[in-house]
Amino acid sequence: DIDANGIVHVSARDKGTGKEQQIVIQSSGGLSKDEIENMVRNAEQYAAQDKVKKDRVEAVNQAEGIIHDTESKMDEFKDQLPSDECDKLREQITSVRDLLAKKDDSDPEEIRKATGNLQQASLKLFEMAYKKMAAERDSGSKSESSSESSESSENKDEKDEKKN
Repeated sequence: DIDANGIVHVSARDKGTGKEQQIVIQSSGGLSKDEIENMVRNAEQYAAQDKVKKDRVEAVNQAEGIIHDTESKMDEFKDQLPSDECDKLREQITSVRDLLAKKDDSDPEEIRKATGNLQQASLKLFEMAYKKMAAERDSGSKSESSSESSESSENKDEKDEKKN
């Protein structure tokens, strides 16, 4: 049998004599209590540094995702966006990228703040694009309906002439 600690218990019985022998096999490569305590102390000692590093990595990942989304939307809506506003947004993207380039020295909160500012600016810009597209769509549908109504009135005139 093997127990939960990885220790093997083996027993054998001689059927002729009825004698039984037992042997226990355990690994000699296990860690001593001192080694385990040392590992626990090291883990506790570096926990704060690990948390800061984790926060920094999460902030960098979020920033890279927002930069990617912003750039892809800028390409998608480039016809509806004012070029001067796009240039401002590109400058913000560049400044966030510069901050990310020195990510080992950057404060995660500083990265989050710059990313939040970039996200707010991009949301405002894309809101303008959506409003412009909606206005174009509305004006396009109005002109279509007015041209349809003029065509229908012309058709009525032609029908009236045919009757006479």
